Amino acid sequence: MYLLKVNIVLATLFGAYWLLLRNERFFQLNRLILLGIVLLSLLMPILPQWQGAPSNNQLVQRLSQNIADISPFEALAPQESSATSDNKQKVDKKAEQLPLDTSATTALSIDWLGLARWAYLGILGILFFSFLFQLIKLFAIQYERDHIPDDGFVRVQHDRDIPPFSFFKLLVINPRQYDDQKLEQIIKHERIHIKQWHTLDILLLELMSIICWFNPVIWVFKRYVKLNLEYIADEAVLGTGINKKAYQYHLLFTSANVPNYRLSNMFNSSPIKLRIKMMNSNKSSNAGLLKYAFILPVVLGLYMFVHPQLSQAQSAEAIVSSLDPGEKKIALASEDNIYILINPQIKKKTLEDISQKLAQHAIYFRVKNKNYNDGLLSSIRVQMEIPNRYKATTIEEEGEDGYFEPIIFALENEGNEQNIFFGKGIPANISDKGREILTQNLENGMVIQRKKGGWHMTGRANF
Repeated sequence: MYLLKVNIVLATLFGAYWLLLRNERFFQLNRLILLGIVLLSLLMPILPQWQGAPSNNQLVQRLSQNIADISPFEALAPQESSATSDNKQKVDKKAEQLPLDTSATTALSIDWLGLARWAYLGILGILFFSFLFQLIKLFAIQYERDHIPDDGFVRVQHDRDIPPFSFFKLLVINPRQYDDQKLEQIIKHERIHIKQWHTLDILLLELMSIICWFNPVIWVFKRYVKLNLEYIADEAVLGTGINKKAYQYHLLFTSANVPNYRLSNMFNSSPIKLRIKMMNSNKSSNAGLLKYAFILPVVLGLYMFVHPQLSQAQSAEAIVSSLDPGEKKIALASEDNIYILINPQIKKKTLEDISQKLAQHAIYFRVKNKNYNDGLLSSIRVQMEIPNRYKATTIEEEGEDGYFEPIIFALENEGNEQNIFFGKGIPANISDKGREILTQNLENGMVIQRKKGGWHMTGRANF
């Protein structure tokens, strides 16, 4: 799930960059934006959720909820819930289920997820060894060559037919291939790459493309990072007084050579046509800086998308205030037991009633992605949360042939202890009365068993 979030953040932010900023001539700022995209894509999925109070602004609340509704990111299986010592809570997260009739489902199945995982790791390994091979080539070329120290870098001179390039503080070049004018242009260009540590950008993007090799966006992203680095160097060279036309003709002349070292800054790398076009374009106006402000709402929206539980969270007061004035508020004592059973026969209105009634007592029952076919529930995602007692846990179910295994929530009180079950199937260690309610009395919906006697029922039940 982390890797999926990384690629979604990367693709979305790069899409914003491509639409808004790629043609702006604020090259150094674009470099920071592109590196920031990489760092945000790696860090945003693991950032903590916002713990502050929800906004009271209705527009913000509606926007947050809409983003949460389209987000697929929640825990898709029960997770171990923390218990507070004050409540002496016992939470069973590994409850055994009742035996099921599996005589008709003994066919072998292929572990497609496992195969996909091994395929991903296999290709990742191949790309990583290719990366190491490229590094070895770069270090190997400097041996048995002339090393000439020069103004903060080392010129490595050779006699091979290789385009000039820089790698960290090394400038590798065959000086016999160029006259004095062209050699001066090349050295000034590569000196910019060396002084501004552009090699780090290239290595970072190379590693990123290895991790996210299956995402086509990363390959386009890597190309634009390199292109922006060339824009920076080209602008700096022309700023020294080099003739623009002569420099551009030089680029065209050297573009016939095929680059051999993808981890380096090559003088003739990146599309020459785009570089010449950018050199001939007008400088961006200061008003163009306003475009960069649009990146911030994109970042905030992505944060809410990859951490949707924050935007879904609503206080009990907020939910209760949305009820009709005539809605009767149910009474719920701390010693009462609650049983919920969700199967394909449950009605949409029943799910809504359960959510509203439990919210009156700060028990959050959130339902998303519920789909009905021919009057039967075919898929659903359910989240349960009791603040300070049971952290938000989500179960997702998609039925096959109109059937899925019932989703069960049970809260039972035994003396001073409280047991909470949330999962698929009947828990093995539920009380006998609870088992009877879930297997014989409750068809679907919710039943509250009063400690002092009596029942409250939402849905269908037979008592």
